[in-house]
Amino acid sequence: MSMAGEGFSVLPTEQRTLLLRMNEVTGPVPPGTLDERFAALAAEHGDALAVQGPRHRHTRAGLLAAADGVAAALGRQAVGAGDRVALCVEPGADQVAGLLGILRAGAVPVPVDPGRPQVSRWRQLDRDRIPVCVSQSWLLDRLNWPEGIATTAIDRVPAAPPADPPPRDPRDTAVVLPDDGADAGTAISHRELLNMTADLGDRFGLGPDDRIMALAPIASGQGIRECCLGLLTGAALVFGADIDLREPAAWADLLVRERISVWNSTPTLLDLLLTELERRGERLPEPLRLVLLSGELLTGALLGRLRRRSGPELVVAHLAAAEEHGAWVACCELSAQETDMAAVPIGRPMRNQRLHVLAENGGICPLWVTGQVHYGGLVADCAAHRPGTGTDRWAAHPESGERLLRTASFGRVLPSGTVETVGHAAAQLLVHGRRLSVHDAEVALAAADGVRAAAVVTVADDSALGFVRLAPGTRRTGPELLDQLRRKVSPYLLPGRIEILDAFPLTPDGRVDRARLATTVGPAPEPVADRRPVAADGQALLTSATEIACRVLGVDEIDPEMNLIDLGATSVELVRLATVIEEELGIDVAVEELLRFPSIAVLVGPHLATDAEPAADEGELLVDLVARQAFKDAHRGIRQEYDQVAGTGLGGAADPRIAARRSHRRFAPAPVAFADLAALLGAVRRSRHAGEAKYWYPSAGGAYPLGVYVDVAPGRVADLAAGTYYVHPGRAEIIPVRTGPGVPAAAHAEINQAPLRQAAFALYLISRMTAITPLYGELARDFSVFEAGAMTQLLMTVAAETGLGLCPIGTVDADALRAPLRLRPDDRFVHALLGGIPVPDPGGRPDRTARQEGERP
Repeated sequence: MSMAGEGFSVLPTEQRTLLLRMNEVTGPVPPGTLDERFAALAAEHGDALAVQGPRHRHTRAGLLAAADGVAAALGRQAVGAGDRVALCVEPGADQVAGLLGILRAGAVPVPVDPGRPQVSRWRQLDRDRIPVCVSQSWLLDRLNWPEGIATTAIDRVPAAPPADPPPRDPRDTAVVLPDDGADAGTAISHRELLNMTADLGDRFGLGPDDRIMALAPIASGQGIRECCLGLLTGAALVFGADIDLREPAAWADLLVRERISVWNSTPTLLDLLLTELERRGERLPEPLRLVLLSGELLTGALLGRLRRRSGPELVVAHLAAAEEHGAWVACCELSAQETDMAAVPIGRPMRNQRLHVLAENGGICPLWVTGQVHYGGLVADCAAHRPGTGTDRWAAHPESGERLLRTASFGRVLPSGTVETVGHAAAQLLVHGRRLSVHDAEVALAAADGVRAAAVVTVADDSALGFVRLAPGTRRTGPELLDQLRRKVSPYLLPGRIEILDAFPLTPDGRVDRARLATTVGPAPEPVADRRPVAADGQALLTSATEIACRVLGVDEIDPEMNLIDLGATSVELVRLATVIEEELGIDVAVEELLRFPSIAVLVGPHLATDAEPAADEGELLVDLVARQAFKDAHRGIRQEYDQVAGTGLGGAADPRIAARRSHRRFAPAPVAFADLAALLGAVRRSRHAGEAKYWYPSAGGAYPLGVYVDVAPGRVADLAAGTYYVHPGRAEIIPVRTGPGVPAAAHAEINQAPLRQAAFALYLISRMTAITPLYGELARDFSVFEAGAMTQLLMTVAAETGLGLCPIGTVDADALRAPLRLRPDDRFVHALLGGIPVPDPGGRPDRTARQEGERP
């Protein structure tokens, strides 16, 4: 038996061995930098073709001379080692010469897409104050350039003899790709790209006999990867005409005419190519021997279509990066027989990389258990070398302590030793305060009859929209597809509507532009409260729930009536189990009830009862009506026990303040006024009356061991810097503990990640055990909890009066609090609250989950 999060050593021996072997692939990394490696290849095979396009054809020696000409021109503009230089060119041979030329000058290229709107085009140049740009003469005349920037036209620079570039560390940044969502963009080091190309070159035998079709602009990760694949393996890059970059018919012709042997693209572009070949009734040309796919979900349906247009000897690989535009770090080689999977795994780590799936509490997930994908090894070493990698991106391996780079993807390890991704943080719905991935809905929609491509995107109001492109001649409607999907996925994951499109909007590198799809406003989805499981009798429902529990908890067999705590399950695992049950079976789970009475029978019990009489031919039911009533009686609360007993009325009306006291899980982005936060924290101050110290809340023995720490998010409290503070009750002040990033988000359970991201601040109630243990011994912890309850009620009341909202949180990784709060070894975490300006629930209802308010593990 093994449990996610309980550490590596308790895993079964065979799983431990599998996970170790997964990460044992090592190999040599070529020394030096990208340009030095290319110069070495050019010295060996200078007359080999390096790049070919409609206007230019360069041998390796010729391309190096053109690049050295660019480097010489940059030297005359005083560009030095490590300087950033913009590269704004149209796709073709010039983009390769420009990239290599900037590197030969010792500088760092920052590719810019000339086809982007002007404001976003120059945003990275403004951010980094980049003074020099390499471009083309016609773009210098056509584009509206920023004032004061120096330019160099590649087509007007003469070739130059080789010159030694300045020395650099291979871990230094080789290229920076602009990113609208990040100030610094995506930085990729020389060593990452050298390691990637060496692995793929050896793995697939890439060399001078290969020709790679270049489809992606240089200002994207896809473009950088395919450019390096050609430059560093000896394969030639072949460009079509600019006008043909989005024309599948031109791709099909170019494959034949130029005898392309390697196709590298996103699954979306492969889909368009296959659609064109299907229209023509043609197969892929025989010189094509290798297909590399990355950047998006790869479905088994698309892989099956590819196999039907090729021979069994075609090699197909699915690749993944730790960052959207980063170097590839994982690879899944696919055999001709692998066409029946719903979604293709990302595979195993490439050489010198390591891949781990960790639970939200930092433990290693057993096989089949979903967790967050992390990378170690070379990619993490290079990320640690460069400044700017946020602290929230890092985690530690629970056994070795190795620094791991956390990704936004969720996945699980399969028995084959490959990793399958099952969702992404950017594609989730908020249901009952928990994040659920729409991954399964997209996979199921893509596999529907007549569907050629599908995308399910989330929109601002926490609903989803589905989009499909149909096969030629197929007649399907959105409602028909939605009804079909309803029978395959949880009701929680159903899109509000499904739209039929002739074509998907694409990003420059050929991915489905999900941001543009998400701007399509659709009707509100069916209310979650009205959704019901599709169908299941009691026996089937209990059996399905038990099978899911076995998978989630990593055991072979579970008696539905047994206490899951006795099995070793933690509260965090019970919450995860409830989430998976809701996703897969489409039923509401009373988490509060499950935590009190943790068994599968309790979990599904409310859904076994029905008002309908059982059919005469159903035979013996799993739970008859008498057993169901006995079950309810055994698990009802004290209040229900006295519901029918007469009593004496209390009189009067309920305290009107109760209407204002509520838990909030949604917070507005507006910053909190410092005066409001001060009024809230002032509730825990100590004052003196008649010479006696007084608090607003009681403490056992007057010990008052609890301290309050506040963690302020950047820019979320007016006139207060981000960081952690101690609330000093005697001085009525907040004392800085640590500036900058505070408690990492990973310290909180997945179910609380959504309100945490919206919160302006978090309050942590910490008990100094040395202040109360001498008085109460073993009861010290209990009395600390009682005091935290009184303090929480006080804070909730004051928050309502100041216009703030609070959300009590019961489960936090206590170890993650020690450094940000500078806790002593004997300090103990007791409780936490997230806070901010509350967002009212539509219709004036309290902002709370449908199940219960307040604390969620």
